[in-house]
Amino acid sequence: MSKVVSLQEAIQEVKDGDTILFGGIVEDRRPIAAAMEIVRQGKKNLVLLGTCSIPGDILVGGGCVEAYRGCYTSNGAFGISPNLKRRAETGTIITDEIGHMDVSIGLLALQAGVPFIASKTCIGTDVLNPAYDNLDKVKEIARDKSMLPNKKYVLMEDPFFNLGTVQLIPAIKLDVCICHVQMAGEEGTVRIDGSLTFDHFGALGAKKVIVTAEQVVPESYIRQDPNRNCIPCTSVDMVVEVPWGAHPGQVYNFYDMDIPFIQEYSRICATQEGFDQWADTWIYSCKTHMDYLDKLGASRLEKLRAYPPFGYVPRKKGGVR
Repeated sequence: MSKVVSLQEAIQEVKDGDTILFGGIVEDRRPIAAAMEIVRQGKKNLVLLGTCSIPGDILVGGGCVEAYRGCYTSNGAFGISPNLKRRAETGTIITDEIGHMDVSIGLLALQAGVPFIASKTCIGTDVLNPAYDNLDKVKEIARDKSMLPNKKYVLMEDPFFNLGTVQLIPAIKLDVCICHVQMAGEEGTVRIDGSLTFDHFGALGAKKVIVTAEQVVPESYIRQDPNRNCIPCTSVDMVVEVPWGAHPGQVYNFYDMDIPFIQEYSRICATQEGFDQWADTWIYSCKTHMDYLDKLGASRLEKLRAYPPFGYVPRKKGGVR
């Protein structure tokens, strides 16, 4: 059965107070069109999990996020995520720092059906400093408090090999995982070229999975080469065809980063007033993603289109094409 819906219909399934994870990483395959639609629909009190970067930062600037659980908050080479940085410094967002690997390990525990997994990834870091444990504050605003553990972590001595202290990382539960991919079948089978990052972890564990794709193809086509598929249709609830859905980020084999766009975003969003101006231009005045693409213009987008066989746009020394 086809799971194809519009972007507006898919985002209507995101509820206020949900815990949400975006697929991709830094500027690669980030579901930015979906993030913009979340802002358009005025979602509130979301708990943002994992790496922040552009889509998460857009939600923070748009007033959609009340709490952030993660540790990486930059727009890659373009600086620290400006909206999250500003709100964290002013204490207007709850931040509960968890290790980068802790997210993957916690999602792996959920997939395995176990309550926790032991690790040493954050031993000796301030992630384990009780002064930075804000889990209780996050639980206060979460819609479904059972999605969050009773404790952020537990330390214990290795009972098997006497290798010292280990950290018990609780399973990470998700209300919603949104991934942007190169190709998806109409029934939800997903194909990702390049790094999988967190996508398969989140998609196999979340209550609700929304996949936006550069191309939506017949299920019979995508299943002709099953070795290239990485998320089964049984894990996906909704599929949306969203060409250029990660702009201004990149999608391997489709298009490269729009560097001037990201630079301008990072500069103007240093203040809330700047973000509001940016959002008026690129979110609220564009009723749909196609309106956004029309405003960008075909000539700008074509310059970003990937060159085969590179999978991206070759640049001259210094980063300029």
